[in-house]
Amino acid sequence: MSIGQHIITERFYGAKSHTIDNVDIVLSRECGENTLAVVRINNALYQLLVNDDGKDVLNDHVEEVGASFGAWTGSSAFPIGPFTPLGTEQSNSSFITADNKAIVKYFRKLESGQNPDVELISKISSCPNIAPILGFSSAEISGANYTLVMAQQYVPGLDGWSHALTTTSGSFAEDAEKIGEATRNVHTALASAFPTRVVPVEALADALTTRLNELISQAPEIARFKEAAIDLYQSLEGEAHIQRIHGDLHLGQLIKTPERYILIDFEGEPARPLNQRRLPDSPLKDLAGIIRSIDYAAYFDGEHTQWANEATALFLDGYGSIEDQELLNAYILDKALYEVAYEINNRPDWVKIPLEAVERLLD
Repeated sequence: MSIGQHIITERFYGAKSHTIDNVDIVLSRECGENTLAVVRINNALYQLLVNDDGKDVLNDHVEEVGASFGAWTGSSAFPIGPFTPLGTEQSNSSFITADNKAIVKYFRKLESGQNPDVELISKISSCPNIAPILGFSSAEISGANYTLVMAQQYVPGLDGWSHALTTTSGSFAEDAEKIGEATRNVHTALASAFPTRVVPVEALADALTTRLNELISQAPEIARFKEAAIDLYQSLEGEAHIQRIHGDLHLGQLIKTPERYILIDFEGEPARPLNQRRLPDSPLKDLAGIIRSIDYAAYFDGEHTQWANEATALFLDGYGSIEDQELLNAYILDKALYEVAYEINNRPDWVKIPLEAVERLLD
């Protein structure tokens, strides 16, 4: 089978610009007519269900795969199918049960340690702006523990990105305000469930500089912004609160219900190592993610600058007081630079949107 040949077409494979040097099967078992496998591609592990040709076919065989290689932990057994693929672009694979009561997510790129999606949501189950965890599976692979699958209560509704694109010619202000309120509620819950602390802003600026260098190594096109970005980061001063946060918040990570918005996918940025995604950070990072996502929606089909400005203002009003506007600006720049690197490696046709944003931010 030729796994390397097929995986480069998969949405969850995030290294499309890199040459595949080796493919090793670390763990496998027969699963009907296919093979369930944990595969090391270059230096990363992926969870796949492949046919004889090496093509991933998980979408059609969830009932057979079940909890994968892992032991199931939860308030109930693994959900009962049949299952329907969620059908949206994401770095993992999610499926909805026929009764619309549960959504099952298979983590595709595996990293050792408990996945933040399970870790964070499990501790804030009473928050009205999350979907409770029903269970998860984990397994020991090569001496380390990995989260393989999780199930959550399914919340029907349109994701925030899709909803925003239908309102770019009108106003997104009311929705943006509700998103701000939901984000504040989740941050408050996380601050109660996990430790918080105060750090010098210089430490956050140093982390942003380190990340900038990492992004340049992934996408050398960013290097031309390095001097201006570092100047902005080094101008920051004072102190800031840090805590556990969502880590990759954007409109696509929100579900609109008649009453409120629900935050989903607490894994953090898929391109960052899991041990970094589990570190506390400023809540302003999540705010920057939403602000950048509003900008994406406004510029996706044309320019709607006034729409974006109004929605951003109402989002911040809904969230409440902002600790440090200059630090927020730095996180917005950081997010835009990250988006440039991400789009170069995943959706080159989209790179113009964040590139123009970086130029505006540094002008």
